[in-house]
Amino acid sequence: MTTTISTDSGDLPEVHASIAPVDALLDARRTLYQLASDLLRPAADLTGLEPNVLDSPSFRGRIGRALATGPPMLSDEVVPLDAVVADIGWLHSGHRRIPVASRREANVQLCDAVAAVGAELTRQTASVRSLRLLTEADGERFPAALEPIAGGIALARSLSPALADDLLAHVALLGVVDPDSAGTLASASSRSYPGLVLLSPPRSAVEAAEWLVHEAAHQKLFDLAITGSMLTVESDGCPPFEPTWPPVGRQWPLEQTLAAAHAYSCMAQLVDDAGGIAAFDAVESGSLLPVARERATILCEWLLERGGYLGADAHILIAGMCGRRPAAAPAPSGGPAQRHRGTSGSGRMVEPGLVIRRCSRSDRVLVGRRSRPPELFFVTDEAACLLELLAGLPHDDAVTAFARRRGVPESTAAERVGTLVSDMARLGIIHTTAGDGRSAD
Repeated sequence: MTTTISTDSGDLPEVHASIAPVDALLDARRTLYQLASDLLRPAADLTGLEPNVLDSPSFRGRIGRALATGPPMLSDEVVPLDAVVADIGWLHSGHRRIPVASRREANVQLCDAVAAVGAELTRQTASVRSLRLLTEADGERFPAALEPIAGGIALARSLSPALADDLLAHVALLGVVDPDSAGTLASASSRSYPGLVLLSPPRSAVEAAEWLVHEAAHQKLFDLAITGSMLTVESDGCPPFEPTWPPVGRQWPLEQTLAAAHAYSCMAQLVDDAGGIAAFDAVESGSLLPVARERATILCEWLLERGGYLGADAHILIAGMCGRRPAAAPAPSGGPAQRHRGTSGSGRMVEPGLVIRRCSRSDRVLVGRRSRPPELFFVTDEAACLLELLAGLPHDDAVTAFARRRGVPESTAAERVGTLVSDMARLGIIHTTAGDGRSAD
């Protein structure tokens, strides 16, 4: 399905929704993690997992590592959200609630995740000691630390309600770092534990609003990236970006540059929606709000010249952030099996053991392959329909059945099937073979 938007930069929630509305995006993400767990633990009864598990940064982190390294089994050691969130640990954001790590056991249960964030900050030369979370075990210090964060949520929603609701929906778990252990940490998140955001107790609601928008923007982009076509196999070949602001001498890979452009653009919209930086009562020293628009522009200008390394969804996002589309065409989507190319051969072989799961809030379908590690591909409902037909029918019969199911003439169906087969062959979902049965690769 092709999405078109205005080439004028503007409302980022509308841009995000043109790629995937919030609820559909969350549903696609949960579908992905559910199927991944099924493929990693085929003998276990893990089907029908609740959001309490599927949204857990601990669970998502373990799934991510398992998909990257390909172990035969997924570890049972996962931490559901209710294991670390007490009754006191909820912050309200419109009709949603943001869970806060608050149980006494949270520092033990989340030690790996918190340590991972601390290690990343240390590599970035921040002065960070061993991080510790504030919880209900800290008495009045814990609700006192939550107060300015709640104020930041309220402020962000009063200034830019659509943006705040759009972004904060992707914060699965908030952790408040004990300031005695925080060092220079302000806010942080790690893609090793998606959905987890750590904050030091902010000095004001303005500071909390900035930090929340910044980190929630990263979580939003991560969810878009794992379910869409932000990055491709071409992305790793892109030369790095070198920021002109301190500290100098850094080099950011394409993914980090896109994430920074998105975060700065979200912060710039917060400022714009407020009517300008003067609308904020007090901006703390070190705030990025005054420079957000300038840096977003610099980053987007760089991205515009590198469209050939980015996927179609990234082109939509960049157009929404800066009002222009990259000049180069999007890089072709593709997974680990990019070497499989469509040909004019007449043989088609659907990969054995494919698992097909349909998303409940969109027409997108997830296809999983039982390889080691498992491979996952989002396809359209039309492509999934063809896969199901090709699994049991010869090619010509599948075209006839496809025409009947889609309600189109057989000539139109044949043309569409050819395109779909080529696309799925490139992904490696379908093998295209020559007429004598030999592989055409």
